[in-house]
Amino acid sequence: MNRVLRIAGIACATATLPLVGAGLASADPAPTLPSAFVTEVVDGDTVRVVDATRGPITVRLAGADAPELDECWGGPARDFAVAALDKQFVAVIVDPTTGPVDGSGELPAYVVRVDGWNHNVEAARVGAARAATPVSRSGEIRSAEDNARVANLGLWGARCGAPAPAPQPQPQPRPQAAPPQSGVYYENCDDARARNAAPVLRGQPGYRAGLDRDNDGVGCE
Repeated sequence: MNRVLRIAGIACATATLPLVGAGLASADPAPTLPSAFVTEVVDGDTVRVVDATRGPITVRLAGADAPELDECWGGPARDFAVAALDKQFVAVIVDPTTGPVDGSGELPAYVVRVDGWNHNVEAARVGAARAATPVSRSGEIRSAEDNARVANLGLWGARCGAPAPAPQPQPQPRPQAAPPQSGVYYENCDDARARNAAPVLRGQPGYRAGLDRDNDGVGCE
């Protein structure tokens, strides 16, 4: 009964809006006509829908691949898909470069909300999916992926193995000259003069090279 009601609901929603073609809607840059209702989000790139003409089918994103649930960012990728698509009317749009249902029983297609929001592209934009098998909109998907890479979003972030920013080196304190073994030490020539010890001759307590710039044996002259 629920299945019948769902299919009927889609049929009513689309009765006055002609779908393109005899089956699913064909590829369109900005589709707005709903052709299916999302009943379940399996993971970040797979949803189950009730289609207006084909009934229940499983749709896999064309040109985009999300991490598996047991892989890094698999859970957040699914959460993103749930928030965007679950229990939504969508257009399921088959790309001209892809075939029909594949060997796994899934239909590769674009999943687009009635407002034109393309999940294949937007999942790549937030790092919830990566560009995959080439399709007619691969350029748009790859551009979205590049933005996510640059911003270290989602599966491109440090949590999933991307290198974290290198720490900035801290400035090292300048080494201070150790006081001579004689026990007499002048921090500088002003210190030596203040203590009436200037000039300081080589061999005298407190003499060091730092006080004798011209190395003539007379410091603080």
